[in-house]
Amino acid sequence: MINELFRTERVRVSVLVPHVKNPRKIKADEKRKLWERLQKFGMIGIPVRDADGTLLSGHQRCELLAQNSLGEYEIDVRTAVRKLTEEELHEVMIIENRHAGEFDLEMLKSEFEQYMDLGDFGLDLAELDKQLAEVTGEQAPEAEMPIVATMSEKYTSFVIVCRNEIDENHIAEKLGIERGRCYKSSKVGLMHVVDSKQVIERWK
Repeated sequence: MINELFRTERVRVSVLVPHVKNPRKIKADEKRKLWERLQKFGMIGIPVRDADGTLLSGHQRCELLAQNSLGEYEIDVRTAVRKLTEEELHEVMIIENRHAGEFDLEMLKSEFEQYMDLGDFGLDLAELDKQLAEVTGEQAPEAEMPIVATMSEKYTSFVIVCRNEIDENHIAEKLGIERGRCYKSSKVGLMHVVDSKQVIERWK
């Protein structure tokens, strides 16, 4: 039999009281990304509170809403039907602030990586590759040159390594590389980003 200890209510963000012993911390960059996700998807998960209004989970999301002048915004909250004991309170806080289970690494790489930068969700891509190699029993080959794990770009990138100035000048001539403004800043210099159509045309 399931103990119905919580019920769902609609409450204003301003009435929620953060617990002084919240076990979760968040960095400034993570907070920025969380706010971006809140604006895009809203409150996907439901915060949990004790009967007296003290938050047990959802602290960061509710705090961000309040900081962005949304204190009067109403959200769904799971509220305890009675005051929790200290033991229950701490157990619920751990349950709600800890993600149970583990990722299916192969599915994460094959199905999710193409849609998002997994690093934005605190997932170390290098560590993910290492874990995946351990799970599949494959030994990851040692790269001759450093590999950029993520370029944070929409399209695929290729890296050409020039080991001397002669090769560099030859490649620059073949690809038609000229001086131009950087596509990520106002700096002007030798371009290192070439459109694939330009490469294909000069390859003929």
